[in-house]
Amino acid sequence: MSEWYAEFENDLFLQLKDAKPRDLRFFRVEEYLRNVRRVDAFSSSCRECQSFRHEIEKHRDTVARAVNEPGRERRAFDRLQSGLSEHMKKEHGFYPPFYHTYLHAAGWSAALLALAVLLWWLFRAADIFVFLAPAFAIGVVTGQIVGGKKDRRVRDENKLL
Repeated sequence: MSEWYAEFENDLFLQLKDAKPRDLRFFRVEEYLRNVRRVDAFSSSCRECQSFRHEIEKHRDTVARAVNEPGRERRAFDRLQSGLSEHMKKEHGFYPPFYHTYLHAAGWSAALLALAVLLWWLFRAADIFVFLAPAFAIGVVTGQIVGGKKDRRVRDENKLL
């Protein structure tokens, strides 16, 4: 952790000392701080992290207003936070908890439901729910298992957003 991040964190805590804990959780200030720490760590090797660092520095004094008052600062803070999270996910491999579990459960369910509709179309004598219900259940369970393994690997590598 560099001196820049420590100074930034202290400054942010001073700004947000009067904010409600509920607002801090709602606006994901802890996640923002974790991403700022990661930007500081990766800024020596990642060009996009360097530009995020400059943008974070530009919005440094508006975070308290963004949390406490709706308006332009809140939209800018939300846009910055979303951009940081997206960059950390795509470029550095940090993912939200259960990201792969939900993604794979939805994908497997959709694929097996499509297969069930195709089978129902071929064997019209049976009711459609005979095909859809097991396909959905198998898709969710399979997605949970496959995605859970990937999420466990992400957790073991400490790559959670």
